[in-house]
Amino acid sequence: MKRLIVLGFIAAVCFTLVQAADIILPEGMEILTPEGVTVTVEDSRSVDKAKNLVVAGSKSTGYKAYFTAQDAEHGEELWVSDGTLAGTKLVKDIFPGSTSSGVAWMQRFNEKVVFQAQSDTDTGTELWISDGTEAGTYMVKDIHFFGSSNPSGFTQLNETQFIFAAQDFESETYNDKVQRWLWISDGTEDGTKLLKDCEVLHPGSHSASDNELHFARVARKVFFKGDTKDQQYGQELWVTDGTEDGTIMLKDINTNIVNELTGATAGSQIDWLTNFYNEKVFFKGFSNEFGAEPWVSDGTPEGTYMIKDMFTGVNASGVPNGSGVFTARVFNREVYFRGHDDVLGEELCATDLTEAGTRTVFDINKNPTTTGTANGFPDLFCEFDGVLFMKGQTGTDATSTDPINYGLELFYSDGTTEGTKMQSDMNPGTGPNAAWEGIVISGSMYFRAQDATPVGSQTWELFRINHKDEFPVKVMDLVEGQDFVHSLRNLGGDVVFTSKAVPSLFRYHYRKPNFDPVKDVENLDPVFDPSTSVVSPRETPKKLGLYPNPASNYFSFESGKFVEQVRITDITGKEVMRITSPVNNKVDIAHLSAGVYTIQANSGSEVYRNILIVK
Repeated sequence: MKRLIVLGFIAAVCFTLVQAADIILPEGMEILTPEGVTVTVEDSRSVDKAKNLVVAGSKSTGYKAYFTAQDAEHGEELWVSDGTLAGTKLVKDIFPGSTSSGVAWMQRFNEKVVFQAQSDTDTGTELWISDGTEAGTYMVKDIHFFGSSNPSGFTQLNETQFIFAAQDFESETYNDKVQRWLWISDGTEDGTKLLKDCEVLHPGSHSASDNELHFARVARKVFFKGDTKDQQYGQELWVTDGTEDGTIMLKDINTNIVNELTGATAGSQIDWLTNFYNEKVFFKGFSNEFGAEPWVSDGTPEGTYMIKDMFTGVNASGVPNGSGVFTARVFNREVYFRGHDDVLGEELCATDLTEAGTRTVFDINKNPTTTGTANGFPDLFCEFDGVLFMKGQTGTDATSTDPINYGLELFYSDGTTEGTKMQSDMNPGTGPNAAWEGIVISGSMYFRAQDATPVGSQTWELFRINHKDEFPVKVMDLVEGQDFVHSLRNLGGDVVFTSKAVPSLFRYHYRKPNFDPVKDVENLDPVFDPSTSVVSPRETPKKLGLYPNPASNYFSFESGKFVEQVRITDITGKEVMRITSPVNNKVDIAHLSAGVYTIQANSGSEVYRNILIVK
């Protein structure tokens, strides 16, 4: 019998929960979850967390919000919402009855979500997939026949596959240490396979926060933190293109030997993996020569290098100083992050991925110290209205007049010293605004913050701005004291989120004055590099029989296997149609313009392709 793994719902909160029925909501705001349903999404800032709120779908079919919630009858299970109260429902009672199924580590895979869950005491925790319907929610594969595979780290690799970490019997018993090795899947049982017997470290080590990035897709490769199955190198940077030969460790960054007998070296504390325009990955790495510094990789060993030693010298213990990297964001062909300046402290820095092009942008905290000025500790959010938003610490000395201290407040930067400024003093005096989770939705920026300082904690209410110099507007104040709103997501142009004070799913519909339905609509779908093939190197596309060809109103195709998806691209590589489970192998193309198109059909791990002429 397999191990029974039950993930209990953690309801330890330091304030009294408020009934949703007692709340007065602003115009455009509604609660989507029925009475008696408690949303269990974690308040961690991480985009990859055990209890997540994930939006999946497409522009043509619409978007849905997936989340975990519990009620008395079903326990904690997978729920879905289309943005309406009527369309918010339990997807499936995966573990029937009041026992929770342990849905966790949920991530988007095109129009579906993938996650781990357990359906009964015999099956264990395995890989599941859902399209938001009961019939379309099922276990993909029983990876660990004698136990639980505990899959996690789901990251989409290309248009048809995702990678993840999981344990099977061999990885669980190899070398007397339970390991999770790298797997790949297209969402079908036959297409789910062990990719490489390397140890995938997930979530990995957290140095100081809960929103670090552990995986990064760049074009059609995924960078991740891993080690060999014999633990030769500790945590180092790996990359995969979806093939075994193309899954490699890129560099032993920290060469300090920790085991004289085996020669094993220490890990390099990889974090903040950040996609740089589908070209390279930016990250923080620790070496025994330079400490924690900014690094970059193009996916080759020779193209993986430290950008700059920003914090030179060693500390009192003889350990190299390190500037580290925090809240890295890509903006205007540079990466912006919190980094070290020998005079100015921890401030806003930027790099074009070269040593010469790495610089300190702005000194947020100008209070003098014995070596220069104090730390500004910028935490970067997102790009909005042509600038990059962040919060920064100006100082907490209320008596200071030069400089005046405002506490922790909202800043933005256009990338220049002159164009970097404090956006507002939201929390008067030297109190912190504690802003986090900046996200742009329908041309407005939303974030959680506070305009007062409660005793012993933070309020974290929902705020909005429509342009970069507008004083932030408080969207609502749910309860007196701590709202603790979190997990802000874009559901087809509306904001969805939840709260620790009121653990329901909220939706806010708002359009700013002069809203432009073209300019102010964000792309919510994965962007892949169009210059590379949609077929992974391990796949050899087979010829797809098409008739009629040329065609005008429709075409049919011949396939001996069930086809899950047909993808149509024009001669530029732009996708013009995507059809899921086509009926009777027939596709309506009456709306397509005359021209030459590539037709690709996916059946499990097999790919079929041909050229179609539309007349």
